[in-house]
Amino acid sequence: MSRQQSSSTTTVVVIAALVLAGLGFYLNLSKGSDEPAKRGGAAERGEEGIRLPERREGEASMRMALRISPQKVELGTISLCRPVPPVELVLTNDGADPVKVVGWVSTCACVAPDLAEGFEVPARGFVKLPVRIDPQGLGAKSQRLDFRLEGNARGGSVRFEYTVEGALVPVPVVAVRPDAADSRIVDIWRIDGAGKVLEQKFTVRAVEPPVAKFIGTVGDGHAAIEIDYKAIDALAESGSGMFEWQVRGETRRWRSLEIAVETDCEACPAMRMRVRNR
Repeated sequence: MSRQQSSSTTTVVVIAALVLAGLGFYLNLSKGSDEPAKRGGAAERGEEGIRLPERREGEASMRMALRISPQKVELGTISLCRPVPPVELVLTNDGADPVKVVGWVSTCACVAPDLAEGFEVPARGFVKLPVRIDPQGLGAKSQRLDFRLEGNARGGSVRFEYTVEGALVPVPVVAVRPDAADSRIVDIWRIDGAGKVLEQKFTVRAVEPPVAKFIGTVGDGHAAIEIDYKAIDALAESGSGMFEWQVRGETRRWRSLEIAVETDCEACPAMRMRVRNR
C-alpha cells in the first residue's frame, strides 16, 4: 500500500485536520489505550478488556504453595523513547511437590512473562521469571498479572504501577497485522509533555530491524511509516531471537516484535513500539 500526493492543497489541509482531531481523541484515552491480554495453556491474548477476579481467602493449599516476589512493582516513569529493562520476578515453591505454571492472565498485552507456559517450579525451589513491560499509550498505568497453576488453580498475582511518557507517539500504539493485507501505516506525532501535538519537524532516519519504511508527512510534527509484515515473516523464518513466539504443540509462529524508529528528534532519537501478528 502506498500514499499518493494530493492534487489539492485544500484536501491535504482537510486530511491533516481530521488526523489531528483523531489524535487528540486518542491522546485523551490515557488509560483506555492499553491492549488487553490473556495467556494460559492454549489461550491467546484477547482483544476485549477483561476484569480479573479478586483474590479470595481460604484458597486450597496447592494454590498457596507458590509465592511471588515482589507482589507489587513500582517502575516510576518509563518512556516510549528509551528501552525498558525487564522486571525479574521470583516464583518460590514452599510445598513438597513440584508446581506447574500452565499460564497467566494479564490486564494488558504490554505486560508479558518472557518464558513459555508449562514450566515447573521444583519442590522447595524457585524460578526467576523476567517480565517484559511495553510502554503503550500515555499517562499513569496500573496492570495486573495473574498466574495459573495446573488444574486451573490460582498461582498468585503481581501489580505493576508506572507512568508512560514520550516526545513521539505512534498511532496506533500497537500495529496489529490486518486481516486482508500485509502492510500497515503507522502515524508518528511529535507531542509536548501534556500530550498536545507540536508542529516541530522531524525526520525518520531508519527502522530497526528494517521491516518498515518512511512514506511521508502531512506537515511539521508528523511522519508516517509503512510496516511490511512479509518482511517480518522472513525475519522470523531466519531464526531471529528478537521475537515473542506463540507455540501450539509442534507449531510455532511469531506473536510480536519490538521495532525502533530512529529519528533526528533530539527528545526522542529512537521511538519504540510493538508490532503484532494477527
